[in-house]
Amino acid sequence: MKKMILNQYGSVDVMQMVETAIPEPAAKQMVIKTAAIGVNDPDIVIRANGPFPTMPKELKPVLPHSLGQDFSGIVTAVGDDVTRFSVGDHVVGMAFMSTYSEYILSDESAVVAAVPKELDLVPLGGFFLGVATAYGATIRDGQAKAGQKVLIHGGAGGVGSKAVQLAKHAGAYVIATGSAEQADYMKELGADETIDYQTEDFTKLVSNADLVVNLTGPKTLENSYQVIKKGGRVTSVNAPINQEETERRGITGMYSMGFMTVEELEKVIDLYAQGKLDVLVDKTYPFELEAIKQAHLDFQAGGNTGKKIIVFDK
Repeated sequence: MKKMILNQYGSVDVMQMVETAIPEPAAKQMVIKTAAIGVNDPDIVIRANGPFPTMPKELKPVLPHSLGQDFSGIVTAVGDDVTRFSVGDHVVGMAFMSTYSEYILSDESAVVAAVPKELDLVPLGGFFLGVATAYGATIRDGQAKAGQKVLIHGGAGGVGSKAVQLAKHAGAYVIATGSAEQADYMKELGADETIDYQTEDFTKLVSNADLVVNLTGPKTLENSYQVIKKGGRVTSVNAPINQEETERRGITGMYSMGFMTVEELEKVIDLYAQGKLDVLVDKTYPFELEAIKQAHLDFQAGGNTGKKIIVFDK
């Protein structure tokens, strides 16, 4: 099988394609033929700079290693003690730093769930990480509820688009920031209001928010504290919370991690199957080295609307 690996960190040219044996499952493992994978921020950052300094030691990859987070695929082999899955099951989930590969070896206990076979596996390749991050920041940590006013920064991106939908599904009044070109898309997702971050100042347009979901960086986060009402909440996925500021204003701040339990994953898959949660595919790329490089370059260029997906041979 083909697998992308890194022997060093740096530009897209450090990525290499190698041939290796298809893995064999142990008793509680399964082998999944990869259908599609999402291009995500951790892949770009780790490829360029190496593991995050804040990564727990047990999670830090050691060179040579692959990349990748979320995936969709079809189970092709199971170990003798596997009970949750059978050969032929269509699945989505998370396989940290190992999805840039034609086959994935996964423990049965991993955060992987079966999906109805009639669903297209291509958009589902970019489902997990964006949904997990959005779910954590909006529902688990953000505690979005019916009747609340929720401001979501970066509402058109791979994470933000899910956050808008989840907040709206929870019954909140949703305000989303993005570019003017993304306004119609964010409204289609369910945003009640949109703000053009390039020409408008959200601090002058929003006040008394129950929740702010920050997906766009430290500067936006710093400016967000002032628009949250006392007793409100702010979550951030890519910049640390200023705890002194949140305490001074009487609000709750949480740095939100992109994870879900199997039960939570099954819940959002059900929303997806019902058409209540969508994954917009911005662009697809074949699982070929030059195309993968281009996917990284395109992602790095910014202005992402929806997901960039690497698609394997069906």
